[in-house]
Amino acid sequence: MFQVHLALFFVSLLYAILFSWAGQIMPNHLSSEAFVWLRIAFATALFHLFSFFGGRDSVDWKNHWKEFAICGFFGTSANMYLFFKGLESTYPINGAVLMLFTPLFVGIFDHLRVKKWPKLIFSISIIIAAISCFFLITSNGAKFSSKTIWGDIWVAINAMLYAVYLVRVKNLTQHYKPITINKWTFTFGLIFITPVGLPSVIHTSFASIPTDIWIKIAYILFFTSFLVYLLNAFAVKKAGPTLAGLYIYLQPLLATFIAFLLNTDEISRQKILLMFLVLLATFTATRFTPKYDNQTGKIDEC
Repeated sequence: MFQVHLALFFVSLLYAILFSWAGQIMPNHLSSEAFVWLRIAFATALFHLFSFFGGRDSVDWKNHWKEFAICGFFGTSANMYLFFKGLESTYPINGAVLMLFTPLFVGIFDHLRVKKWPKLIFSISIIIAAISCFFLITSNGAKFSSKTIWGDIWVAINAMLYAVYLVRVKNLTQHYKPITINKWTFTFGLIFITPVGLPSVIHTSFASIPTDIWIKIAYILFFTSFLVYLLNAFAVKKAGPTLAGLYIYLQPLLATFIAFLLNTDEISRQKILLMFLVLLATFTATRFTPKYDNQTGKIDEC
């Protein structure tokens, strides 16, 4: 389990940087459609390339093609498009707040999938973590208004779609390696997003993009498109979707800590208390997530 927690910690750390950088890239240098197409196309190419070195699974297309297509839609094309489309119209901090819905949705969907009622301590823990994260983020000034309403709606729907993906992809992890799962879910995602994204890519002036923005684009393409999905699939395979979703609560904590290290934010007693509550509540909730037998995929306990 240590490897799972380490993988999910790095997922949260890599995502913590994404919110502010995405806002610097869009819409001034790339449209959301172009950026999402580039993310999915780049990651798809990498997953296919690395699959030659990581062992290749024989895919049962007759029984699993629909699951790959569903995960490709909810987890890549629709999920990424709505997230970045939302960030074009709202503030990064609003997006961070709305993503707090994802662990709640994952916890609900995962327990529904395994037909188990969540324990009271699990429910209380994720609520405490969500509230603590909310106050931690809003201390920097979230601004919900009529100006941001559509962007906020897109990000909120994205949070639900990503939750559906984390729960549905568990079925595939019982049969295939993480590299295989991502290779084909991203391939389907690329098919879905191409009619929307490729025309925007063709009309993008890449020569006018500054070097510092290119560095940020490269970071998002590799770390939060390729590596994050690989680590998430590994974690879901080993421990289940609810645990993977819960680690989203660490993202604002890590973002605050990074801002402090970069001297762009201050750490107050209130923030320290909120960070402690996030850590404690998240740790407690992880003790009561649905537990999976990795050999059979069945539930051991809940």
